[in-house]
Amino acid sequence: MNFAQSFDNEDVATHPTVQLEGVRLRAYQAEMLEESLKANIIVVQDTGSGKTHIALARAAAELETCDPNKLVWFLAPTVALCEQQFNVFKSNLPAYETQLLSGRDDVDHWTDQATWDAVLRNVRIVLTTHQILLDALTHGFVKMSKLALLIFDEAHHCTGKHPANVILANFYLPKVHENAELPRILGLSASPVMKARANTRALEEIERNMSAITKTPKVHRSELLRFSHKPQLLRIDYPPTLFVHSPLFVSLHSALTNYDLSTDPYVVNLISDPTDDNLLKLEKAYSKRNTYCLKELTSLVAKYQATASELGQSVADWCLEQCITRFQRLSSDQLLDWSHSEKQHLLKIFEQLPLPDNAASGCMLLDGLSPKVEALIDLLASEASHSLTGLIFVEQRVWVAALAELLTLHPKLQGKLSIGTFVGNSVNSKRKSEIASMVEPKNQQDTLDKFRAGDINLIITTSVLEEGIDVSECHLVICFESPKTLKSFVQRRGRARRMQSKYVIFWASVDNGRAPATWEQLENDMKKAYEDDLRHIEEAEQNESVAEAGERFYEILKTRALLTLDNAVAHLYHFCTFLGAGPYVDPRPQFGLEEDSGRIAAKVILPLSVDPALRVAHSLKVWRTEHMAMKDAAFESYKLLHQNGLVNDNLLPVKQEDDGMAAEFQKSDKTASLIEVSPPLDPWQFIAKCQEQDPHAYHRTRLEFRGIREEPFFLDLFLSVQLPAIPELTLFWNESRKIIVMSHWLPRVSLSSQEIQTMRGITAKILASVHGSIDRSQNDYLWLLVPSDASAVPWDHATLLQWDAETSWAEPASDLISRGRTDLNAWGQINVQGDQRKWFPVHISSNPSDIASGSQPTLHLTRVPKRREFLYPLQNSQQLNEAYTRTEQFPAAECFVEMLPVAYSICGLLFPSILYRYETYLTTNTLRLGLLAPVSLGPEHLPLLVQSLTSSTCGDVSHYQRLEFFGDCIVKFLASVHLMASNLKWPESFLTGKKGKIVSNGFFARATLSAGLDKYIIRRRFTGQKWKPIYATSALSDPTSSPTTLLSSKILADIIESLVGASYLIGGFSNALSTLQALLPLEPWTPLPTAAQTLHDAVPASTAITSLSTVEKLIGYTFTKKIALLEALTHASYQGPLANCSYERLEFLGDAVLDLLISRRLYAHEPELGHMRMHGIRTAMANAAFLAFRMFEMTVDEERIVPPDMHTEVRKRCLWQFLRQDAPQLMRLRDGAIAQYDGAKERIREELQYARVYPWHVLSEMDPPKFVSDIVESVIGAIYVDSCGDIEACEAFVGRLGILECLERILRDGVDCLHPKERLGILAVDKDVQYVRVVGEGEEGATGNGTGEAKRYRCQVRVGGEDVGGVVEGVVRKNAETIAAWEACKILERRGKTEVDVEMEDADPEDAPHSDDDEEWFDAEEGGGIELS
Repeated sequence: MNFAQSFDNEDVATHPTVQLEGVRLRAYQAEMLEESLKANIIVVQDTGSGKTHIALARAAAELETCDPNKLVWFLAPTVALCEQQFNVFKSNLPAYETQLLSGRDDVDHWTDQATWDAVLRNVRIVLTTHQILLDALTHGFVKMSKLALLIFDEAHHCTGKHPANVILANFYLPKVHENAELPRILGLSASPVMKARANTRALEEIERNMSAITKTPKVHRSELLRFSHKPQLLRIDYPPTLFVHSPLFVSLHSALTNYDLSTDPYVVNLISDPTDDNLLKLEKAYSKRNTYCLKELTSLVAKYQATASELGQSVADWCLEQCITRFQRLSSDQLLDWSHSEKQHLLKIFEQLPLPDNAASGCMLLDGLSPKVEALIDLLASEASHSLTGLIFVEQRVWVAALAELLTLHPKLQGKLSIGTFVGNSVNSKRKSEIASMVEPKNQQDTLDKFRAGDINLIITTSVLEEGIDVSECHLVICFESPKTLKSFVQRRGRARRMQSKYVIFWASVDNGRAPATWEQLENDMKKAYEDDLRHIEEAEQNESVAEAGERFYEILKTRALLTLDNAVAHLYHFCTFLGAGPYVDPRPQFGLEEDSGRIAAKVILPLSVDPALRVAHSLKVWRTEHMAMKDAAFESYKLLHQNGLVNDNLLPVKQEDDGMAAEFQKSDKTASLIEVSPPLDPWQFIAKCQEQDPHAYHRTRLEFRGIREEPFFLDLFLSVQLPAIPELTLFWNESRKIIVMSHWLPRVSLSSQEIQTMRGITAKILASVHGSIDRSQNDYLWLLVPSDASAVPWDHATLLQWDAETSWAEPASDLISRGRTDLNAWGQINVQGDQRKWFPVHISSNPSDIASGSQPTLHLTRVPKRREFLYPLQNSQQLNEAYTRTEQFPAAECFVEMLPVAYSICGLLFPSILYRYETYLTTNTLRLGLLAPVSLGPEHLPLLVQSLTSSTCGDVSHYQRLEFFGDCIVKFLASVHLMASNLKWPESFLTGKKGKIVSNGFFARATLSAGLDKYIIRRRFTGQKWKPIYATSALSDPTSSPTTLLSSKILADIIESLVGASYLIGGFSNALSTLQALLPLEPWTPLPTAAQTLHDAVPASTAITSLSTVEKLIGYTFTKKIALLEALTHASYQGPLANCSYERLEFLGDAVLDLLISRRLYAHEPELGHMRMHGIRTAMANAAFLAFRMFEMTVDEERIVPPDMHTEVRKRCLWQFLRQDAPQLMRLRDGAIAQYDGAKERIREELQYARVYPWHVLSEMDPPKFVSDIVESVIGAIYVDSCGDIEACEAFVGRLGILECLERILRDGVDCLHPKERLGILAVDKDVQYVRVVGEGEEGATGNGTGEAKRYRCQVRVGGEDVGGVVEGVVRKNAETIAAWEACKILERRGKTEVDVEMEDADPEDAPHSDDDEEWFDAEEGGGIELS
């Protein structure tokens, strides 16, 4: 088998993460994370290459192991960037409280330690600007020793007097050599230096200032280059603008030039109050011509000139007109920093300007545009398309508004662009309102949201969007002015990250600044200072094209399978596909490269579901080329997998059924529903042999009958073997009357031949009295049935002979009455003249004294019943002949009385039923003493064993269904623990596959046949029809070929589970495991205590983890091995540090533990629950939606002080917040699940608390992703492992979830848990039920778009071709169908179309009796037939 056909080895080797962007840390990001764990570093990567992902992973790693009282402090240069990163950290690391602090929180007024301590209580991550941390450190409110990690975003600011550098210079660097407790440092930057003259000294200065080393991906540099798309650099030259003075500007300039200071309100005010201080101010105002009004005019002129030069005269006129118009509209309340006189003074000046009449309308004229603007319009017109996304960087905030207006109105761009603006906050919020800035746009935060959503495709902005702020990848980035610094050049270029994007710089033909190509060259020169291997990239790429010789072989001697360097990569990829990775998890092996003296070594990392000991493998040698090094690593990895049993001797992933089992059974797991089985074990053959060996030895059993007469009635039963201990037997004479039969062991006796012969005659007499099929000529019975009494002494031979003689004749009833023998207990059956039927006497209608007077007595008789089975209760609905309960009257003269008392005849009627029950106990006892001998089962346990072997098709009161339900969960629990402990290195998918084999119905059915267990199954319903006794001669004769017996494979499988359930009830898990070992001997079952200890010991104990105190408080259990809890909360997508294993193995175990906890409570409930009801309740308690709901409901409170008003806020900490994952899609799914929970929680709570029917329909409004409920079960598994198998500790957590409380309420109030789809099937009776999908106009058949945002699914219920209810919507198909079924059930129930009782127990078709000739299996599929995963 050649799996390499589906892989191109070279492509596989060199592109390990292609097409899975965003799913996991890329190799170069993981490389940087690993470096940051070793030392302080500055990560230098292009904008958009994922530096924030590195920061997130680094913060999580620090918080998991550092002192829980320490903080991670994230520093960014702007408030906007802090706000953005706050949302990122809060969303990605919900396990840790995150706090954003800014000027809006009035941090300036926090002047005491208590306030800072209150705000930071329970906080683990803080995001601020540099100045806020600097002030807190300066005043001693925050100590460096309080910080575990300092993250500097845009780390290039750590120079000079910038607050970022002051923090380090004053509070960090002085303590580096003092061995003080200092935080680790992580810097992030796309351009590590800001100056154009980049050199080694500048880079070293940054490193020195931060006590860190600059790092850029080296090993995975080629991958970084693939994900960092450099745009095409374009330069657009434009001629200078010919400045034309408009009348408006001429008037404004004249007003400024001719401004009379003596009229300025400020000067007038100073002159009116000539104090010494005011005179000095007046002198200064005249000498510097510096007043508010004059500055406003100067600013307007300067802004006009700059705008006219940059954008054109018409745009400058529009800006000036808008500024003046808006100033005129402002009220005094809106100009608090202006005096009234100043405003009036300027208004008078503006009134003299030649403003157009339509200035207030804001209409911009499009003539007189600058050549630069014309060039921009032409560029945008040529680039405009439906997919265009772009940024335009301009220098001044006023120009942002002006360009937005201009581009929106220009006819060349009409309908082609959707334009938004984004500017930063004002540098000085306390400055006076400037008239020249009144046209500036407001900071529109929703602009970025609209841009990401596609509502806007072009943003005009200032330098605020250069760094940090998360802007979607753009096709086009335009620098309307050339960048002032190298930092601006690099940061702006990083915004053009899409494939085939363009980076355009406008360049004045007379500009003396640096050309764009010069900027790029300077950047390359700068990067050479910290990218020593950059010059080797081209050489390495050339090396990869060289065919490098190398070979290695790993041959399996048993099969001659061969692993080579050439097929190892393909084999490894094939193995990873068998790991069962869920959605959003990259299942492929990840390759890493390291250079060693010009040669390359490789390592391969397998997915997180693989055991840590097998997850990483290294190449055995170093190579010239990357692809050969990767082949080498893959070879070593696959060889390791084979050596540890995850790959078989054919070099394929192991199959889940070993050769021994396959050889034993030689049958497919897809066993036929009806298969041929052995005939039932006949205990009478063994009894006949015992009788033949010692014909005079008999064991005596006293049969005590209660209910035949007022006082107990006794018979002795003689057998050649000792009957096992048989419990009290209830026989059902009719619907109301029951007869109890008790069996008492008596001493063994030896009978003479004469005694035996007499007893055989008496036995024949008793049986023949009611069974016409008795052959009186043959009497070699295997049992003897004779009269007895309450004494333990058997009747002697003479007494028996006398009794036999006295009961062998008949008399007329009238004679007996005339002689006064009217005790009906001494009467036997009655024959009536002319009537072939036999009768039992009930009473005599007249007294004996009446006979002397000639009165004719009348006998009240009841017919001897034809019924011959009395083991099963009679139902009121059963239509049977009532003759045996109805009395009829006959004249005594017409009646003859047999002298064998009626009690003996009744016992004769009951005896076949009694004998059948004895047969089952004899058979079961044979099983107990034989196949189940290793199990601790005593004679007193036979009743439970008989129940476990009794098929429900027998119609018996006590059958195996409840035990099978309970045993099923015991088997799956024991199998789960055993497989995990026996295969510590197996991933969950392998465990699930093996478990699916050894607990499947097909496997159990084959095991039943192989063990010979099928002959012990009590499968036949006793009818008593044509019953005949078994004779010794027939039992000892050679048996004729038995007719073919067919039995359901489900029954064969269920018997094992029911026996395991019975064994557990008798002796706990050890007994249950012994039963499994006896019935499934080829599986080397691990004792439960040993398995639990093995699992506990396998968990690493040395890792110090400090971040789990809150989650431990939440779940109510403190772990001794913290890594177990961490593993339970680790999704397979996680790629950070401390990744021992993902949670799948623990979820596999926790699922079995949860089922066990629920099932044992259901089984123990009084009164007993039927197995179908137990199935329904367990499904209700363990389905994914319910588990997710309970998980969301289980919270612990944490108090936080929230600035700026310092109110106390209680934060709810929930289990989902602690999930470790690295897939953005999971966050979207998680947030969607939370939203669904919030929308449905109140209804679900109310329904669970008060409704009489389980709220399947309301829970269906939630469609939680699988991982939400998985972590509930994985935590249960982790508790089990950490506690060495303490089931009670697991149950305590399940109780905290509220599951047990809901279960108790269901049991207490009898809540109906039948699923709506099952209920609808019952209400529909024999009509067909269809769930028809309703597709709206324009919709396609797909249910989702692959992004986690599924379309709503609509369906319509149709019963018998008739639409019932309306169209119903759901999140996905199963939810919609559940809701639709619920609505349809309500309609059908209101219609009253059926009298069917929809209780599950009554709906079970197994309750109906079946004949021996028509035996079938009617059990529903496990779990009620509804999949609710």
